[in-house]
Amino acid sequence: MIRCLLLALLFLSACGRPLTETERAYLDTLHGTSLNANKVRIVEGAPLGAVTFRRMPRPRVTCRERILPPVKEEIVTSKPAAVALFNRIFFTRDWYVDNYLPEYPERLHLVEAMLLAHEVTHVWQWQNRRQTGYSPLRAAAEHGQDRDPYLFDLEGDPDFGTYGFEQQGAIVEEYVCCRALAPQAARTKRLHDMLAAAMPVSPLPQSRESAVYLPWKDAELNGICD
Repeated sequence: MIRCLLLALLFLSACGRPLTETERAYLDTLHGTSLNANKVRIVEGAPLGAVTFRRMPRPRVTCRERILPPVKEEIVTSKPAAVALFNRIFFTRDWYVDNYLPEYPERLHLVEAMLLAHEVTHVWQWQNRRQTGYSPLRAAAEHGQDRDPYLFDLEGDPDFGTYGFEQQGAIVEEYVCCRALAPQAARTKRLHDMLAAAMPVSPLPQSRESAVYLPWKDAELNGICD
């Protein structure tokens, strides 16, 4: 099944757009020179089918959970927003846009920035595979387990390289959220220090760098990344 998906993605990979100037500028603050942005391609359309499963609420202790309304345990049918293969990112048509950061740096579309950063981290994993050990098959295999492949724990003295591939994407996603909303908070600094050991992230600003578009108007931002 996984091999069939990879073959389908390879068939689609002749298409795709390069990163926009604003997307490149934003990603440069995260992956810096460790990412060859010239090779990244964004593709509209991904052969991802819907899956029905029991959705379990994640702990509401992270920025990426607290900017969204609470969810309850229930049976849902959905499909991923995107999948990365080598230097290409395939977005489903519901999630594809011509520019994920059209107003950057003045304004940041937070959900779009988090999604793009997560998927580009998989490209970064591929481009730096000698250090990360990444392969598409190994990454896909993480989804065949019972546990949520995106959950991570920051206890102890975390090393970015010891996390799974999807966990690494989720960590970058969380960092994007915290850096945008609370750049000097304790969790933000901890995430920054961990990422800085793996990639040349830009120094943390003293205050918010951009106005932020939130996905939920009732999100409580006070202490969101403490």
